[in-house]
Amino acid sequence: MALSYGNQTVGRGKVYLSTFKTGTHTPAGFRYVGNSPSWSINITSDKLEHFSSDSGVRQKDKSVTLQTNRTGTLTLDDINAENLALFFFGSQTTLAQTSATAQTETFPNVKLGHYYQVGITTGNPTGARSLTNVVVSVAGTPKTLGTDYTVDATRGRIYLLETGTIAANATILVTYDRSAVSRKQIISGSTEIEGALQYIADNPDGEDNDFYMPYVKISANGDFNLKGDDWLQLPLNVEILEDTAYNKAAIYIDGQPSA
Repeated sequence: MALSYGNQTVGRGKVYLSTFKTGTHTPAGFRYVGNSPSWSINITSDKLEHFSSDSGVRQKDKSVTLQTNRTGTLTLDDINAENLALFFFGSQTTLAQTSATAQTETFPNVKLGHYYQVGITTGNPTGARSLTNVVVSVAGTPKTLGTDYTVDATRGRIYLLETGTIAANATILVTYDRSAVSRKQIISGSTEIEGALQYIADNPDGEDNDFYMPYVKISANGDFNLKGDDWLQLPLNVEILEDTAYNKAAIYIDGQPSA
């Protein structure tokens, strides 16, 4: 008689991640990380093996597990600020820009056919945004927009046209107003993100089992291809740890409740 097995499963589900409350390993609240094309867990063990060598072919007579490593690989294609911060070991902030009028900035020894970013400072390395009333002058003489230069007002960039009347190596003066706006900014860092991870299964076929990992560290795990013909994806490594300080196992797997 052929045996019948009824637990074949096609895996689907959602991944949720929470950072910890300050000074604790208590989840601060779980965030759905968006669509994850792949999510897998890998467990490897290192063993110390003993072999009997008294005669003939050596025979293994003892094996002791010395170490277990639990990791996961997670791929995300929801390219939002929080997920970018995970990949770049970084932090996400909202950068607020105040409004100001009649701002001036000098660029010496300019090169034609080049872009110049307005508003770069030590505190704001990427410069100003949302400019209005931009005027480029040389030696007190205003130049002509569209003939001598163009403006990307949204990003605060000035382009000097090679066909214009601005001379190479000239010093230009840029006068502009800026609007009060804010933008998201991710700043790269060097510290892995720590937190807790939930995987809520929603399988098209097979029993749903939910996974909970109370202590994980997230790090980048490969290429983030900024340009190509495919959807952008963020490859991440998930280190799954036992939270011994809080007496928590590495992984908990919950079936669905029944009465």
